[in-house]
Amino acid sequence: MMRNRTRRMWDLMLTLLFMFSVLGCSQDKTPPVITIMGNNPFNQCVGMPYADPGATAYDDEDGDITGRIQANNPVNTADTGTFRVVYTVSDEAGNDAEATRVVKVIFCK
Repeated sequence: MMRNRTRRMWDLMLTLLFMFSVLGCSQDKTPPVITIMGNNPFNQCVGMPYADPGATAYDDEDGDITGRIQANNPVNTADTGTFRVVYTVSDEAGNDAEATRVVKVIFCK
């Protein structure tokens, strides 16, 4: 009786060890995907306020991570020029993603 109980405990420990080593140690290596909303490139009239349409982010493990997006937005509409709005995001595993929107500040009629 004691031998069977010991054997079952040993089997259970081996099963748990196997599950932890195979299933528990899988590592997320896939970066998130950033989707730029609106036009890209984006034409903006000089002198008019620029309202960035933003972006969304999705990760295959973490799901919707749009709220984690950081945007570097240097657009200056005081004069004509080309600017790059850079969106970056990281998932829980530390995988990074980056996407860029080109904004062209132009004279409009």
